[in-house]
Amino acid sequence: MPRPNLPPTGPAPTARTSRRATRSLAHGRRRSRRKKVLFGVAGVATGLLVAGVAFAGVMAARVAGNIAGNSVARPGDTDGPEIPDWNGAVNLLIMGSDVRAGQTSANYGDEGGARSDVMMLLHVSSDHSNATLVSIPRDTMLPTPECTTPAGDTIEARESVQINGVLNDGPYCSLDTIRDFTGLDVDHFIIVDFDGVIGVTDAIGGVEICLAEDVDDPDSGLTLAAGEHTIQGAQALAFLRTRHGIGDGSDLGRIATQQTYLSALARKVKDAGTLTNPVALFGLADAASRSITVDDGLAGPDALVGLAGTLANIDLANIALVQLPVQDYWADPNRVEPIQDQVEALFAALAADEALTFATDDTEDPEDPEAGSGDEAAADDTPAAEGPTADAPAADAPAPTQSATATPKPKATLPPGTKGQDAATKSCAGAS
Repeated sequence: MPRPNLPPTGPAPTARTSRRATRSLAHGRRRSRRKKVLFGVAGVATGLLVAGVAFAGVMAARVAGNIAGNSVARPGDTDGPEIPDWNGAVNLLIMGSDVRAGQTSANYGDEGGARSDVMMLLHVSSDHSNATLVSIPRDTMLPTPECTTPAGDTIEARESVQINGVLNDGPYCSLDTIRDFTGLDVDHFIIVDFDGVIGVTDAIGGVEICLAEDVDDPDSGLTLAAGEHTIQGAQALAFLRTRHGIGDGSDLGRIATQQTYLSALARKVKDAGTLTNPVALFGLADAASRSITVDDGLAGPDALVGLAGTLANIDLANIALVQLPVQDYWADPNRVEPIQDQVEALFAALAADEALTFATDDTEDPEDPEAGSGDEAAADDTPAAEGPTADAPAADAPAPTQSATATPKPKATLPPGTKGQDAATKSCAGAS
């Protein structure tokens, strides 16, 4: 039976009660919208967080995958790799290989074997307040210890070998040679090939360099006018490889060009905050890891990121790029050999974790060109680079507590004539 139409019961709604009901309804709707907005913001934030974690995980996995196939174990080693924790001092051998096989960036000819035409020793002090990059000329003649090749063959100790050719016996032969030569605990290495240089410069968007003169070098393929340029990719590789187009055409002149590039690279990476930006850092690590070979201790996903962290808080003025002091080799003027006293002073300073600076005209004593007399010289007028300062820790002393705000020790002045620059200094390649 249909329900009858009954008149409404209770008091009739007034204008006041209608407005109250309307306000209450509107308030409820606003509160509901606020909840939806808050839930939406929380959802987006959570999504971004999850996406960021997933991205970092994917990048770490990709870097690890890139490196894993290119890591090298020491021949005959049964103890497993030595994993770096990056606390304390860091000593790392960096080699640029001229191997042609497998390179996709260009045709560089058919030279066989592998040579480390670029070889640098990176030392980071125990408190990570300063760093030194020592360039070792490819023609340097050094004694080599007994070593084992990747094929398991034993290479007897040799009295004098051109250092760049040792890589052909395996990277651990190069590593052991540099460890014996420097007296430093050099346990890890990175080998960068031609494609690796191109990938890194592309990843950071190029490097700004300066040329003191026009360059037209058909051997490297570099053609640039004097002045400032931003180079990347194959052009950056050509700049690093050029020898006949700049300066005196020697390998020592090429080291000066490479130091110009490396200081510019350090400034670019530092200014961009790459070393403290996880996304940018993983991108750089991804690019680098595709074309490098490392010892198996560096094959972990966070190894390169951890290494970058040791450099992240170092002021560019406290990064010294030094050419190993050398002279003509006694048996062949086309080769070089270390200047013994200067080399010993250099590596003693590194063992003592001293920051290095270069002698200037006002630090030279005209009566004694080997002495330093500036504010950075030792109190007894003996140049600090002649050995560890009196208050410097011994090489085997416990590492000080690492701190991002560590105060660098007074700098040791290198002997006059030592070639190089700090990373903060902008220089032009080919300048006399």
